[in-house]
Amino acid sequence: MKKILWVSAHQPIAVQLNALSRLFGEVTIEKLIGWTSAESIVERFSSEGFDEMVIVAPLSVIAKVLEKGVKPLWAQMEQQPSKEGADLEYRGRFFKFVEFRRIERVALEFGNI
Repeated sequence: MKKILWVSAHQPIAVQLNALSRLFGEVTIEKLIGWTSAESIVERFSSEGFDEMVIVAPLSVIAKVLEKGVKPLWAQMEQQPSKEGADLEYRGRFFKFVEFRRIERVALEFGNI
């Protein structure tokens, strides 16, 4: 059984749970509540023997998690024009889950003003 740390303000939705089961077989998911830093996220991940992490956090936090050697999963969501075909409604907008993707790196490129 794969042990997954869920780092997001939102609970996983059914279609995401099904996708994780297809990817990894039987899974157990624990939601991380009240994290304070990338270091605290990685500490919990490592100390409690999680196999995978799903993260929805600021890019700066994700970059630090990557620096610590953890490559989490990203739940790719696609905005929908209406409720029809959507898996989730958030703040009046509709989203469909597409797939989980592995985060390999975070890069920001800036131009001159």
